[in-house]
Amino acid sequence: MKFVHVAAATVLMGASVGAIAGDFVELNKSFPWRLNGATNQNTDRYFLQLAAPTQSIPTPMVITSSFVNIDNEVIPLVASSITYNARSTTGAQSIIGTGTLTLLDYRLNEDVTLAGQAIGDIYDFVYRDSRDNKLVFGTRVILGLPGQQQNAELNNVFRYGFEEDGTTFDAAAAWLFLSNFDLRLYSAARSDQGLKQMDVFDPDAVSFQSDINLSEGNPYSGLYLLKTNATYYTYADNAIGYFQAGEESQPVVKAFTGGFVPTNTAPIPEPSTYAMLLAGLGMIGVIARRRMRA
Repeated sequence: MKFVHVAAATVLMGASVGAIAGDFVELNKSFPWRLNGATNQNTDRYFLQLAAPTQSIPTPMVITSSFVNIDNEVIPLVASSITYNARSTTGAQSIIGTGTLTLLDYRLNEDVTLAGQAIGDIYDFVYRDSRDNKLVFGTRVILGLPGQQQNAELNNVFRYGFEEDGTTFDAAAAWLFLSNFDLRLYSAARSDQGLKQMDVFDPDAVSFQSDINLSEGNPYSGLYLLKTNATYYTYADNAIGYFQAGEESQPVVKAFTGGFVPTNTAPIPEPSTYAMLLAGLGMIGVIARRRMRA
């Protein structure tokens, strides 16, 4: 697990999938909020459209990392900004809002493991949405990279930390493609349960259901998003969970990795920051004394 800093590049996205309907959807106790029929983006309440001058040519995206798959498609992994359209799911699917997700922070969790074997990489993001200035947490999964297990499957990806000292943060779910090969979000729920288990409301957790699976040709997830009303974010050891349901005779396994979580507690500056602040105050004092003597 480590932070990654690489040179920026610019790529053009491939063709979009046509008129899209969807927006951030608030998750609550009212099950089932699990989304059925997500194969049709025109009626998928969670699906965001990448904004573009036309429906077929999305705008360029500046990225700080990329991966080229076996079809020579460039997959953007860390987008520094993403502009999206939210659309109505009814009628003419008119645009009901446009926002830009600006990257604040990200982590790369490399070689996450299930049953003792490395299966993939999990990218963790924090964005700020220009539409309402709220924080948005993003999750992106890539399975089966060189040196990793080639038949792993993730049926659920979880985000935790949405309850703090008696406060339950809002969690509104959405998702979007960053590649034509990305796998859609099947459903979302305010729950800690995985596929083949009964949903139970959990204020601290959100479950994204998917079917990320290299052997089925689905090695990349889309960008799964959660918008919250929290003021700040921080790091927690078990912020992200991932679950394999054993559908193809694989073991039923769940594991965790570190990531970002919402908080209302302001971050504490590093000691080096305090030192720089004190040094700056000292210089101001020196300058002031010199002016008084002049």
